[in-house]
Amino acid sequence: MMPQAARARSPLSWTIAQYVLVVGLSGLLTLWKLGAPALDGHEAYVAVAARTMVTPDHWLNPDIADGPIPANTALNHWLIPVFNGEPRVVKTPLAYWCVAALMKLGSPANEFTARLPSALAAVVLAAVVLALGRRMLPPRAAMLGALMFATSVAVIGWGRNARADMQMMLWMTVSLACFYWAMQQGSALGRHLLIVAAWGALGLANLAKELAPLFMLLPALLYVCWRASLAHNEDGMDESPRGLVRYLIAAAGSYVVCGVIRVVPAIQWWRWAGIGEDLGVAVTMAVALGGPVLGYAVFSRPWRVFRTILPGTLIGVVVMALLFVPWMFYLSRTLPQAAGMLVHQTTERALGTGGWLERCATPLTGYYLTALAKWSLPWVAFLPGALAIPLMKRFLTDRDPLVFLLLWVFGLVLLFSASVGKHEQYILPAMPPVCLLMGYCAEDVFFTHRWISLKFARAILAGYGAVVLLAGAGGLAAMAVVQDRWYAPYVRHVLLIALVALVPACLGVWALVRSRPRLAIALMVLAMVSGELAFVSRASLWNRRWEDYARFGLAIAKEVPQTAELLAWSRPDPAVVWYSRREVPEASKQRARLVRMYGAEAGERMWRQRLSSSQGRLYVVATKTDARELSGLGLEPMAVAVATVSGSCLFRL
Repeated sequence: MMPQAARARSPLSWTIAQYVLVVGLSGLLTLWKLGAPALDGHEAYVAVAARTMVTPDHWLNPDIADGPIPANTALNHWLIPVFNGEPRVVKTPLAYWCVAALMKLGSPANEFTARLPSALAAVVLAAVVLALGRRMLPPRAAMLGALMFATSVAVIGWGRNARADMQMMLWMTVSLACFYWAMQQGSALGRHLLIVAAWGALGLANLAKELAPLFMLLPALLYVCWRASLAHNEDGMDESPRGLVRYLIAAAGSYVVCGVIRVVPAIQWWRWAGIGEDLGVAVTMAVALGGPVLGYAVFSRPWRVFRTILPGTLIGVVVMALLFVPWMFYLSRTLPQAAGMLVHQTTERALGTGGWLERCATPLTGYYLTALAKWSLPWVAFLPGALAIPLMKRFLTDRDPLVFLLLWVFGLVLLFSASVGKHEQYILPAMPPVCLLMGYCAEDVFFTHRWISLKFARAILAGYGAVVLLAGAGGLAAMAVVQDRWYAPYVRHVLLIALVALVPACLGVWALVRSRPRLAIALMVLAMVSGELAFVSRASLWNRRWEDYARFGLAIAKEVPQTAELLAWSRPDPAVVWYSRREVPEASKQRARLVRMYGAEAGERMWRQRLSSSQGRLYVVATKTDARELSGLGLEPMAVAVATVSGSCLFRL
C-alpha cells in the first residue's frame, strides 16, 4: 500500500461538531419550506406514481392500453409504477417506493412528502462527503469541502426536488467511498467486505436510475491503474505522473474523434461496412473510450492489484445484480413493451441512435464543464484551482487521494459527455469530489499558502463581496425603474438576497484583511447560507410555470365532478394530473385503441359516438389553439379554469 501523509487527529468533540454543523446546514437548506413550491412536471411523475401505489383500486386504464394489462395484484401494484393509467417504466422505481412508503406510513400526499426522500438523501450525502474527506484529506480541507457541498447550488436545487437524482448521487458516492476505503485496507477481509459494499451501493444507485451509475466503474478502474503504476517507483511516490497525463490527453482526444465520427455521415464506417447503426456506434465508442484505458493498463500493469480485489468483486457483482436486475426482468416478462422502453431510454439514448442524436446536444460540447461550474456555485471561484492541484508537484504528499478525486470527476465528465442524451443534472455525481477538491484548494488559499498567496486570497474574498455589493446596488437601481412592472417582484427578491448576504460578506473581507482566516470563512459560509435561505423562502416566485399548472389542476379538481369523464386532448402535463387528483387520459390514445381494435372507419365512428353520448358529463383539457376543432365536436371553453402560462383551459360538452 502507498504511504499516506500523516493526519493529525481532531479531538472527538471537534469531530462531532463538524458533523453536526454539516448535517445541520444541509438539513436547514433542504428542509426549510420544502413543500412550498408547486411540483414541476418530472416531480409529478414521481408523486403520482407513488400515490397510485398506495391506492389499491387504482390501476392501468384499459381504455388507453396498447397491450395486455397485468392483473392488479399486490405484487404488480408495487413493482409496476403507474402514471395516469399507463405504466411508467422508463425509470427504475426506488424514488417511487420511497415516497409511497412515506404515504403508507401516514404522510400526506403533498409536495413535502414527495420531496422528503431527496432532502434526507442530501443530508446523509453531506455527512458521507465529510467522512470521505476526513479519510482522504487534512481535517480542515475535508470540513471546507463538506461545507461547500452542503451549501452548493447542486444540493439546494436537487435536494429539494422529488426526482431520483439525489438518491442516485448518494449511492454512487457511497460506492466510490467504499471502494477508496477498500483500497487503503491492509486486511484482506476488510478489503473484500468494503468491495462488496461498494457493489451493493452501486446496485441501489441503479435501482434509483438504471445503468448510468455503472459509469462509476471507469474512475475505479483508472485509480487501480494509477495505484499499480506507483509500484514501479521505489518510494511509492510519483513526482511526474507522465503515464496518467498521457492517458488524460489520449482519452480527451479519443472523445473528440468519437464525436466527429458520430456527427459526420461521410466517415461513419458502419454505413459502408453493412453494419447496423447501433452496433457501429457501440463499437466506435468502445474503441475510442476503451483504447486509452487499455493503453494505460498496459503501461501500469495493474494485474497484481486486481488480484487483491477480485474475490470481493465477484461477490459484489452478484449482489449488485440482485438489487435491480430481478425488477427489470420481472417487468419485461409482465409488460412486453417495457424492454423496448428501457432500451430506448438507456442504450439508444447513450449511443445517439433511435433519433436521440437529433433531439440532444451533440457530443462535441463543453456541456458538462459548464454544468459543473453552475452546480459549484457559489464556490465556483475555487473550481479551476481545484482541478489543477492534483497534478502539481507541491501537493505531492496528498497526491494519491487528490488523483482519486480527479479521476472521479474526469471519468464521469468523459462518459456523460460521450453519451448523446444530456441533462445538466446527470453530472451531479461528480459534485462530491469537486467540492472536496475545492475544499482542499480553499485550505491552501486561506491557510497554508503553498500555491496561492495571502494577497490573492484576499482578492478572491473581496471578489465575492463585490459581487454581493453589485447585486444589491443593481437591485436598488432597478427598483427605481421597474416600479409596478411584472418583473418587479423578482427584482425585489434579488435585492433581498443581496442585502441579507451583504453584511457577513463585507465582514468576511475585513476578517481576512485582519489575518483571521477562520472567521473570514465562517462569515463567507454565513453569507451564502443567508442568501440561499432568502431564496428558498420565496422559491415559488421563480416557479411561475408550475405554480400556474398547480392552480389549473386545483381548479379542475374543484369544477369537474368525480362522476364526470375528464380527458386531455393532447398529452397532459404531469403537474396537472397531480393537482387535479384524478386521471386525465389522452383522448388520442382512446381513439387509437378503438381504431386498432375495429379498423379506421369503425373505430372513428365509435369514438365520435362515445363523445356524443357523454352529453353534460365530459370535460376536456386542451389549449386555446384546439378550440376550433373542439367546437366542431360540441365542446366549449370554460372561463373558470385557465392556465395563463401554458394556454391550457378546460372545455365542456
